[in-house]
Amino acid sequence: MAQFDEVKAEDFTRIGGGPPPHLKIEQALIQIGGAGKVGMDFKQQALKAAGWKYDRLTGYAKNPALAATAFNRIRDALGSTTDKNKLLAALTELADVAQ
Repeated sequence: MAQFDEVKAEDFTRIGGGPPPHLKIEQALIQIGGAGKVGMDFKQQALKAAGWKYDRLTGYAKNPALAATAFNRIRDALGSTTDKNKLLAALTELADVAQ
């Protein structure tokens, strides 16, 4: 399974440098979910399960701390599975434990 760098709140507001680590996580989610709209929908499901409470039109810079938390939960879950259903279940469990 792919290794992803830790996502920090500053990644959503910085200018310049290399691509932020959450982009690779988003790409992995789309690939796991399937091509096109199906993959994009799965990415949104995973983000929601990980605790992101905004819709797809809201940028991560709106709440960078919450975005970083959600992406790091996804990062942790991707370390153990790439199965869609198991990933969503693991993310829901991680988000529930955090509350």
